[in-house]
Amino acid sequence: MRAWMRANAVAGMLFALVAAAQPIAAAAGDGWGHGDGPGGESGQCAPGVRVGPDGPDFYEPPSPLPEGRHGDLIWARRVPAPEHARACRILYRSTLHDGTPVAVSGLLVWPDGPSPRDGRNVVAWAHGTVGGPRQCAPSAAPDPAVDLIDYFTYGSPYSIDVGVPALTDFLAAGDAVVATDYQGLGTPGVHQYVVGGTETRNVLDSVLDAGKVRAAHTGSRTAVLGWSQGGGAGLFVGQDASGYAPGVDLVGVAALAPAADIGPELDGKVLPGPRSDSSESHNAALRINLYRGFLAAYPELKAADVLRPAGIQALAGDATACIEHFADVIQNNVGDAHQLDTLFQPIKDVPDSWRNRFYENTPGYATGLAPVLVMQGTDDTVINPHSTEQYIKRACGFSQPVEYTTYQGATHNTVPFVAQQEYLNWIADRFADRPAPSNC
Repeated sequence: MRAWMRANAVAGMLFALVAAAQPIAAAAGDGWGHGDGPGGESGQCAPGVRVGPDGPDFYEPPSPLPEGRHGDLIWARRVPAPEHARACRILYRSTLHDGTPVAVSGLLVWPDGPSPRDGRNVVAWAHGTVGGPRQCAPSAAPDPAVDLIDYFTYGSPYSIDVGVPALTDFLAAGDAVVATDYQGLGTPGVHQYVVGGTETRNVLDSVLDAGKVRAAHTGSRTAVLGWSQGGGAGLFVGQDASGYAPGVDLVGVAALAPAADIGPELDGKVLPGPRSDSSESHNAALRINLYRGFLAAYPELKAADVLRPAGIQALAGDATACIEHFADVIQNNVGDAHQLDTLFQPIKDVPDSWRNRFYENTPGYATGLAPVLVMQGTDDTVINPHSTEQYIKRACGFSQPVEYTTYQGATHNTVPFVAQQEYLNWIADRFADRPAPSNC
């Protein structure tokens, strides 16, 4: 079996070991859709939809890719769903920032029962950072169609955050929910982490793909909900949707602690934010993840321009371990010894070729196409609240409504829960064509 399918011998990993040499298997069930509820072993997602392979082969797209357009469905397979709903893993065509066609995996969930004449409203979920390796794809969890399960809880059997915030609430409101894994997570290729053009296309194509599953009865009206990495992706969707997917009627973007200030942050132009004993190592892991994604996206960039020899060695870890495992390794290897600076070249020595790409992938320098809601915890040690404030200042310089809410004492991992009622109400109001608030 392919090397990426090997399980990591770490307690609590997303995929539990059956045996050291066996392909990855889920902590509960086999994780690849065997006997996936009504529909039996066939895995039929919906009438007229090609059934994808069972097991790890679901994430291996045909080579070459089938002819078609971005957003076309390749195949799907049914997975367990919340009560009165239906859920499928999906594999669809998308593109990278430079137009290269790729296959991307994800999840589609919709309510049973009648839909509105114009189709169901669509909530596109853009997940937060899970790391660089293929096996970290959220849709590959045994039961991915669940309300968000925070990794940092005693009850989580996973090594990443799994599920969609308020999924059952959106379904109860009659909305369909689609969740991309992003390119390179699940499917082949190096994940182009926080490359705005690639993530925008992956999110928008997940919405187009949902429209190809006729049983879901989705319409064109779409709201994006994103967190962290996905919050930044959503803000880019808000800037670029009409050019890439004019058939998508984007009504708003709700961003939880978004990665929205990459250029200034990596340029050392942001005031320090909250810190914890582990945050420096965690943020070092994120930084290496970013560098690996940019190296994949922009061939002219050189690793040695931003990483010292120890950091270049660490790139291999980003290809092997999901983000929290990778951060723990960095903490053990260099963080405990206060040697994180051995990983990175000094900021002052980073060449313009890299700096230009940092700013190119920072939202807020162009007008948006839809209202924006940003929610930020004041005790967030992952996304610096000062960075979020800088994005807000940029976004408020344009014409679209921008609503910014801070949650006192909320952390990066608690903000999706403490802000839930706000984004549920805000998205419902956008679908109802109510005027969007702004506190710029």
